[in-house]
Parts: sequence; structure tokens; C-alpha cells
Amino acid sequence: MLQFLKRFNILKNSATVSFLLLPALAIAGNRSVHNQERNMSSLLSPKLAPSWDFAADEIVSLAQKAIDEGTKFYDSVASLETPDLENFVVAVIDHEDETDGYMSQLTFLQHVSADKEVRDASIEATKLIQEWGIETSSRYDLYSQFSKVWEQYKDDENLKKNDPELYWYMENVNKDYIHAGMGLPEESRNKIKEIKKKLANNSLAFSNNLGEQNDYIAFTKDELVGVSETTLGQFEKVIEDGVEKYKMTFKYPDIHPVLNTAKNPETRKRAYIGDQNKVPQNEQILIETLKLRNELAEIHGHPTYASYQLEMKMAKKQETVFNFLYDLKDKLLPGGKKDLENLKSLKEQEYKELGLPYNGSFNSWDYRYYDDKYLKENFDVDEEELAKYFPLQHTIDGMLNIYQKLFNLKFVEETRECGKNVWHEDVKQFAVWDLDKCNPEFVGWIYFDLHPREGKYGHAANFGLYSPYVTEEGTRHYPVTVLVCNFSKPSSTRPALLKHGEVVTFFHELGHGIHALVGKSRIGHLNGPSSIPWDFVEAPSQMLEFWPWNKDQILKLSKHYETGEQIPDELVDSLIKTKHVNAGLSNLRQLHFSLFDMTVHTDKELDKLDIKSLWNNLREEVTLISNGDVLTKGYDSFSHIMSGYSAGYYGYMWSEVFAADMYHTMFAPNPLDTSVGTRYRDIILAKGGLRDIEDSLEEFLGREPNNKAFLKELGL
Repeated sequence: MLQFLKRFNILKNSATVSFLLLPALAIAGNRSVHNQERNMSSLLSPKLAPSWDFAADEIVSLAQKAIDEGTKFYDSVASLETPDLENFVVAVIDHEDETDGYMSQLTFLQHVSADKEVRDASIEATKLIQEWGIETSSRYDLYSQFSKVWEQYKDDENLKKNDPELYWYMENVNKDYIHAGMGLPEESRNKIKEIKKKLANNSLAFSNNLGEQNDYIAFTKDELVGVSETTLGQFEKVIEDGVEKYKMTFKYPDIHPVLNTAKNPETRKRAYIGDQNKVPQNEQILIETLKLRNELAEIHGHPTYASYQLEMKMAKKQETVFNFLYDLKDKLLPGGKKDLENLKSLKEQEYKELGLPYNGSFNSWDYRYYDDKYLKENFDVDEEELAKYFPLQHTIDGMLNIYQKLFNLKFVEETRECGKNVWHEDVKQFAVWDLDKCNPEFVGWIYFDLHPREGKYGHAANFGLYSPYVTEEGTRHYPVTVLVCNFSKPSSTRPALLKHGEVVTFFHELGHGIHALVGKSRIGHLNGPSSIPWDFVEAPSQMLEFWPWNKDQILKLSKHYETGEQIPDELVDSLIKTKHVNAGLSNLRQLHFSLFDMTVHTDKELDKLDIKSLWNNLREEVTLISNGDVLTKGYDSFSHIMSGYSAGYYGYMWSEVFAADMYHTMFAPNPLDTSVGTRYRDIILAKGGLRDIEDSLEEFLGREPNNKAFLKELGL
């Protein structure tokens, strides 16, 4: 998943501001300076990386100071008698580039700080910045100034030829302003502004509720039969009614092993329902948000919110998205039904062995357990045993070696006391270098925050903080990006071990990280994932998921944490065979999320919407798996649709078309071909938002993209 915590760009006016698209303006020259001179002949990191020494009692005041400085600047450019390219457009770009990431740091802390006071202060700062950002982006005087300049240059062939970056930027700014409703009457603009504020607060509250929830279920050891001793060892023990129990939280390292391996179906059922029904307070927030989005779409003259959102994406129309999803559903259903019959047969066999009656049911809390059991019994693939070959540190080293070879980069971990500055002791800090030239060039900073802790963001995501840009004087300012994951912690007897699925996740998120680092535009907003359409944004990372399914790369990544041996050939072969096992069911699950997202964002009568029934009925219809005797509320933790993925979750499957096409066309013959990797880096990643992504794809592939490789991957 991708998270954007960036400044609010008044010239790239967004339709909504959420906790994923946080405005951030900063004070130039403050503690986040990281454009120092460096010795190009060495790999010593630059003198200063961003400082993370923020005290809880200063965060809000620092945010307010940034707001005041930002307001002062925008007042000055709004009052220009004769705005032009240099004194308005370039001035605003320079101001925002120079102050890019500092406020992003302040808002980012709510997701990762171990100090609740810091997290709370970060949330308060975010509220201030969001409201100010919406006010600023809604200023008609700023839009009027930009429009004067755009009218002067929109037909200027010299600008198109001599400075295509700046022209492209202005052209897209104009589109964004129109999309945001700045051409509407004042009354409509004011309504839009108030709706945006409410949406921003709702997104923040929804996210905060998820981040701060620390619910758990306490199980006896008998109830956890089948769960490994390793997993039990990571559970906190509690005493309830004089009985020792194991505290299972809803963090991935806790709940997934229980759903995968607990033999008692009642245990799995309780775990599943508890996880689905956490944060019940989010239901009303979601429903209110859906209604507000409908209001927003109506003001903009669109029939639905999905129609409004898709206007700026590759798909363009909601009919295109629904056709894509339902066509895919029709293609996946036969395979999904076959997968389900295999798993039901396994359940029937187990019940027979236990002497229990089987009524033919297969419920939501059965899926992960029998999927795991199917892999063990038919392919001899046991996640717990396989994880012993992927100790975290060795896997990190192997993964970085692959990325270094592929993209001609170098990752140097900062371990010096004088150079390392992080927000938690678990965090790893890396300087990244470009090796294309004889003297390596510094690229930027990347951080890995990999283990769960109380109050931390609970999923896997890349947070882009600073975008790269180049000043008028030619000085490059460096990007900063963060991988946030929740992998199991090391114990007193063994290192942290990764399941293979977690290795794939790691590759995916680092793909976002690389995208955030290697942008080559001199304008920050044209670099990185945030500069491309949302329904393509996952493709670069999804493409990189192919590497941990390649035999040679798996061997390089593996090393048994006790013996030091590589994973045996026969086990690798078995693992690779499982890539598409039960893929029909797993892809239908993704379709459920996508169709729910599109359905609620095309519903014009939300007052009549029974959201719980919709979620559960759609899940049964699409995934083929029964809800059993319960209706759950998984939408309360469906954070994607409270963010930039609203009316856009389909993008996960849409972008897989491009990911598969790029990999099979260009990389499959030699996955570590540096010439292909650097060409991909420079055409797809580095060019970012410098042109339409369709044009970049055609240049890289040598033809228009197609879905042949995607359908082949799905076995269709």
C-alpha cells in the first residue's frame, strides 16, 4: 500500500484531503535540511539526514509556525499586480519544493511514534495543517493569479519546446483546478471547501481509530491447538478467572497464525469475527463520508462520486471499471469454484478423521486454515518451516542486493552514532547511491520500520515524505521515504523470521520506495508515485513481486537461521508451484473489495443503504464463501476507501495488467539484467508525472500494453 504524507500544493489542487494526502508546508532552513555537499568519490553518507528530535509539546506550535509562514508567502504572491511565470508560478513551485517534507515529518509521527503524546500532538498538527491547506487551496485570488499566467502561456510554443516540464506542470495544474471546482460560482466553492474539511477530519479520525485500537482476545492453550510454540511464545500471557490465557491482538503477526493454523473452528471463528468487527465507531464515519462525497460529486455536476474521481484516472469512466471487474469475475468464477471444492473436500476429510459430522459448509473463518492445510498436504509447503530460511537481516541483505543489481543503486546502512537519527530504535536508516557514473551520486534516504508496537500503523505501506527536486542554481535536494511493516519481532532464542508472503510484501513496498527515490524532474510534484494516476500507482511494486517467486532469487534470499543452508531445491520448486494455487478464490476476494468500493461510490440513495448487508451479501456472492451464521463489519477497517483509493481500489487489479506485461515482456528472460532494469528505472519511474503514463509504457515495452500476460498469470 502507498501512503502520501506531503505538503499541500496549491497549484496541484486535490479534490479531497485525507490522512493519506496530508498538506505539509514548512519553514525553510529548519531541521530537515538534507542537501549538503558530498564527496562524490566515496560512499560516506551526507552530513545530515532529517532530524527526528521532535518533542510532543512543540509539534503543534511548529505546525502553526509553518502555517503562518505559508500564509505570509501566499498573501504576497496573491497581491502581485502583474503575475507572470517567474514571480508567481515558479515562485510557488520553489517555495513548496523548498519546504516539502518538514511538515510531512510532523504528520507522519502519528503513525510510528512509540510515545502517545507525540502521536496525539501529530494528529492535532495534522488537523491544523489540513484545514489551512483546504482554505489555501480554495483561495480564489490564487486561482485567479494562476489563470492570468496560464492564459498567457497555454498556446506558447516556445515554452512547450524550451521548458516542457514547466509547461506540462502548468497544463496539469489547470486541469486540477478545474477538477477541484475553482471555476464554479462562489457559493459552490464554499460548499466544496466545507465538505473537504469534513472529509479530511473523517479520514483522520478513521485512521486514528485503527491505529490506536489495541483490542485482543484471550485464548486458552487448548483453544490454540495447532498454533506453533513459536507463535505462542510471542503472545503476552494474561490470567482471566484464574486461568492462564494467551493474548491474541489483531496485529498481523498475531492473528494470521491463529486463522491459519488453529485447529478449533470456534477459535478461528472468534478471531475472525473479532478482527472484522474491531473499531465499530468507524461505521458512522464511513457512512457520513459516503454522503459527503455524493454531495461533492453533485456540486461538481457528476452523477456519482465514482464518476467524479475517475475523471482524473486511467479508467476515466465508472462503466469501464465495472465492465473490467465483472468481466474478470466471470473469468475467475470457474477456477474459484474448483478451488472451493478442493478446500471443502479437505474439510470433509478432516471432519471424518475427527469423527465429526460435516454439513457441507465452508465459512469465512475456514479459508485461511484450509488454504494453509492444502499447501502443506499437497505441496509440502509449511509457512512456519519455510520462514526458518528467511531470517530478516539476511533477507534484507539479499533483497537489497537484487535491487542494487537491477537498478544500479547502492544501499549503505547508517550505523554511525553521529549519522543515524530515527524515531525508534527498531528503525534502520539507509543512504541510497546511484552507480551509473564513475563517481557515485547520492540519491536519498530510505528507512525501514519493520516491527509492530502499540499505536503504530498496523499494515504494510510506503510513506513518501520528501520528493526530490532541483533548485534554480542546480542544487539537488534529496528524497526521503519510509517503509512501514509489521513483521514478527525476534525472540530471545531466534531472529525475526519472514514468511514467504511477507518477503513478497517487502519487495512490493520497497518498489514504492524506489519509485519515491529516483525521480529526475526538477519539480518535486512531478516525481514519485504521487505524480502518476492512482490506478497505475501499484503497478511498479506489483511487477517487483515477481522476483521473490523466481527460483534463482529465492535461493539468493534464503539462509536457514540455524544451519546457514540455502533452501533445498525441491522445497523451492514446491513453493513456486503454489503461486497460483487457490488463486481463483484469492482474486475473487480482491474483487469483493473492489466491487464494494465501486458500489458504495455509485449509490445515489445512501439513506436506504444497509451497508452491513451489502458488505456481507456481496462477499458471499463474489468470494463464493459463506458468512456462516454471522454478519461482520469489515468495512470499518477498510482504510483504503477512506483515502486516495476511494472509488479506486479496482486499481490493484487494473495495475496488475501492466505489471505482468512489463515483467514478462522485458524481465522474464533475465530478471537481473541491469540494462533493462535501469531503462525501466529511467522511463517508468524517473519520469514520474512528466508525461502520460501510457506514453511511458509504450516507450518501455516498444508497443501498447496488453492483458495477455495478466490473463496467463491467472491461468485464463
